[in-house]
Amino acid sequence: MPIERFDVTVASRTLVRASDPPRDFPAVLAASNLDPILGSFNGYLIAVYPAPPAGFPAVAEAVRAALPAFLSRFFPFTGRVVANAATGVPEIACNNAGAELVVADAAVALADVDFADADRSLGNIPVPFELGLALSLQLVRFASGGFALSWGTNHLLVDGHGLTALQAAWAELLCTSAVSWEPHHGRASLFRPRSPPRRRHSPSLDAEFTRYAPGELPNSLLVATLVRRVYVVSAPDVDRLRAAASSTAAARRATRLEALSAHVWKLLAAAVGGSDTHCRVAWLVDGRPRLDPARYDRDTLRRYVGNVVTYASREAAVEAITSSPLADVAAMARAAIAEVFRPERFDELVDWMEARKGVFRDGSKWTEAVGAGTGSPALVLSAFVAFRVDGDFGFGRPRLVMPWVRPGRLGSAAMMVARNPEEDGSWVVYARMWPRLADAVEADPEAVLKPATAKRLGFAVKHTHVIEPASRL
Repeated sequence: MPIERFDVTVASRTLVRASDPPRDFPAVLAASNLDPILGSFNGYLIAVYPAPPAGFPAVAEAVRAALPAFLSRFFPFTGRVVANAATGVPEIACNNAGAELVVADAAVALADVDFADADRSLGNIPVPFELGLALSLQLVRFASGGFALSWGTNHLLVDGHGLTALQAAWAELLCTSAVSWEPHHGRASLFRPRSPPRRRHSPSLDAEFTRYAPGELPNSLLVATLVRRVYVVSAPDVDRLRAAASSTAAARRATRLEALSAHVWKLLAAAVGGSDTHCRVAWLVDGRPRLDPARYDRDTLRRYVGNVVTYASREAAVEAITSSPLADVAAMARAAIAEVFRPERFDELVDWMEARKGVFRDGSKWTEAVGAGTGSPALVLSAFVAFRVDGDFGFGRPRLVMPWVRPGRLGSAAMMVARNPEEDGSWVVYARMWPRLADAVEADPEAVLKPATAKRLGFAVKHTHVIEPASRL
């Protein structure tokens, strides 16, 4: 049986500086107006590996040896996130103060970890780190010989594209001794307000945001009732959902993500039942593919590690979601995303934030209203499925790669969807849910979201059974 919990003991915590800092690099990188859309908070990308043939000491030595050169290429990650003295807006001090390298031990085998319970697995692996640190690279050794490599950073520096790009560049550096692309660190210079910036915006844009005021958020004990689970969605299940979500009358087939969104929306509506008349689903959308190519060079956007994200959301009647075919619900998801998946959307966001930076002076910030946990029940879906993460930096591929954010005061439900590193078409889903939604997921007769057991993730130990001759008795 999986163990109930395990402890991670920190063996060492050291600061590592760039070995060859770039010349004439700015002492301070100003945040772009898109960076504070999600705000300044710590997050992780956790990759869990089976036991490498070379052993954990070889892994730790390779990480220590390569990190200074890696930081020379990704220099802002040696710095600190600070508040501008005049405006209060967060910015990045590029002072080579050092990234943190943590080495820790978990006295449990991966086969015995209850991965289906996120609090007993993913929640235990990452080590908390100081908010101002730009990077905390963490190695955790398991008793089985397996290990986890977690990239901890502040969301002000990266979105999902940037976070997975860090890991890809790391793997390339250790395997080839070079990185084939040059990261683009310019932020405020890339996303500038229009001149003059537009001070008036549509009421719908204003309604999307709210001041992050803890007194107006769900209290900590209420948020603590949310349960956290990890699920696996097999490739055949995703394909089956996509077929059901693709209407013959539609101009194109539903995407795999639209199909899963529709299924999850139906589960949410079933969980809400008669407790509310409406429910909402929101999506985090990467704007890189839709920015105007006449203004933004595609190669620059590919190499840019900052934030280019926005939310799309849609509220609908519970009865309408429950009674509609999956294809109709998928079409609703597609229409909601299309509304924000346009170049001018990001110009609007840059101008909107420019006009509302004053809140940072008193230590406040903005957050998306849909994530706050007020109003009709809402589920925020973050998809990492567009980002391929190989993760092999010389010691084999990980069996699990998943973003992780420590629970805060936001009271909405959330799901993060990532590709299986095996690239077999399956997905892994981290879910933060109300117990009623968890019950609806686990009672689903289609069983699309299956518990992520150690066996399903490939961490189960294969035992060799020795058959001994029985005695005459």
